[in-house]
Amino acid sequence: MSPQQPSQDDHVNNDRSLKQLAWAIASSVGQFKLILARCNYARERDRLIRRLQEICQVEIRVLAVQQSKKTLYTAIQEEFGEEIPACVMVVGLESVQNLSVMLTSANQVREDFRKNFAFPLVLWIDDEIYNQLIQLAPDLESWATTRDFVISTQELVDFIIETANQWFSNNLKISVDEYIKLENELEAAQIYLLKNLDVYNLNIQANLESLLGFIKQINNQKDSALEHYHKAYQLWQQSNNLKWQGKILSEIGFCYYLKAFKHQDITHPDWQAAWHYIQEYINFIYQLNSPDLITSAVVKFGDILRDLQQWETLRSLSEEALVIHRNNNKLRELAKDYGFLAEVALAQNNWVQANQLVKQALEVFAAIHNQKSANMSEVLSDIPERDLKSKDLSLYQFILGRSQYHLGEIKQATLSLETARDVGNPLEDVRLYLDILRFLQKIYFERKEYLKAYNIKQQQRSIEQQFGLRAFIGAGRLEATKQAFVETLRSNTQGNIAPEIAASGRLLDVERLIERMGRPDYKLIVIHGQSGVGKSSLVNAGLVPALKNKAIGIQDYLPVVMRVYTNWVEELGRVLGNGEAGGAGES
Repeated sequence: MSPQQPSQDDHVNNDRSLKQLAWAIASSVGQFKLILARCNYARERDRLIRRLQEICQVEIRVLAVQQSKKTLYTAIQEEFGEEIPACVMVVGLESVQNLSVMLTSANQVREDFRKNFAFPLVLWIDDEIYNQLIQLAPDLESWATTRDFVISTQELVDFIIETANQWFSNNLKISVDEYIKLENELEAAQIYLLKNLDVYNLNIQANLESLLGFIKQINNQKDSALEHYHKAYQLWQQSNNLKWQGKILSEIGFCYYLKAFKHQDITHPDWQAAWHYIQEYINFIYQLNSPDLITSAVVKFGDILRDLQQWETLRSLSEEALVIHRNNNKLRELAKDYGFLAEVALAQNNWVQANQLVKQALEVFAAIHNQKSANMSEVLSDIPERDLKSKDLSLYQFILGRSQYHLGEIKQATLSLETARDVGNPLEDVRLYLDILRFLQKIYFERKEYLKAYNIKQQQRSIEQQFGLRAFIGAGRLEATKQAFVETLRSNTQGNIAPEIAASGRLLDVERLIERMGRPDYKLIVIHGQSGVGKSSLVNAGLVPALKNKAIGIQDYLPVVMRVYTNWVEELGRVLGNGEAGGAGES
């Protein structure tokens, strides 16, 4: 099915289709009728819905499907219960995390729609969803009538320019689910414009390629993002737009960093590509002599320059940024500048200077919360609890601990590193967190605290496995994989199942367990085997993450994992109350 094509008579055609839709709704009240309303652009869809509610004599109830829903049938049933509305209109399908599961489930229970929903049901979909519907729910789709709605060429161009201007000025503020909508809209726009080159001029093409690069990067399609970014960079060069060239250059460098993140060796080609484009961008902004760009470069690339061990570049940028941030009273940024300079001093084995600089960073960090004490323990005790779990605070304590260690202050270094671990979060910066654990494990070992050193080592290996930085952790309990960035906005059918489960051939076991759970003749399922064969790993890293994205028929699953059976009712209440359903443990 080809994408919808805007034309000069779009508004006339849309009005005609809207009247036909209103008539179809009115004539189907009291009986089930499936209507597909195809529109690729959320803005136009919202306008059409408002207009439809004005001209239709039937009350239309709009249901925005939640991102986490797995079945369409239960979403409608939970919303309306025993009530029979005159008409239900569903929006938001493009944002559903696992749309393939929802469509397959809807096809399986299509007769339940007909039996229990005695009202017209209008599904607003785009071209991509329509193609999935034909493929995954052909029987349900065969029941439907379809109405197509498009926007004019000028509206399409205005949409691209307006969205690009918002992004270039850092004012594009949309929710996570709207990123998926935007990707679909931009791809539909590109398909149309490529067939209408008379309106696809250099400026529109450059803006569209820039936006596609951004949205692909957000949606974890980094190779595709780089392809669009490189095209955009060439187009902005052709148009001599220096400002946007710089923006795209910085995004190319950052995107290569996202690719390089999973590789620990900084000589890897992705790391070197990241450094090449970051260096190009830094040279570019120095030529422009823009203080704002220099300060934003430190914020965006400071951590990356640290990971790349480009100390001289980090020192130069941080020193310039420090003067600007101090003059503008930007305390949080000023603290980061001191932190970066402290890391440069550590790299140069200047332990005293590193210690002094990081203490300045901690004092500025405390000043953000109106604390004036130079005593670090007092500073930490007075900072609000919500701010103690901070990547910045964890980093400063890590730098402080390393400087103290090299100055021979082993006891103080241990306390600083333990604080860095306790306030850190691997989800914010897994490499920093692992570095803290490695250094802390080294100190424990040197102090002959072997049990603590062993426990830290096990924690380190477990985190490496969960974040895909270690292929195999040995005789330990596997956990579901995590993602350090917002990498996957649309979940796949296997969720975050650990790759070791698939590699070991246990994926079939997971599928068999799920199949048994969906059968009424299996009320209780017992997994048994000798200690160490992988029962806990099968549950934690395979079954639980799979169930989070699985629906069978009209049933959803809430995995609840417990390891304490003494008072299982109380433990169940505790797990549910603390939001730990689906967490680690043995069921």
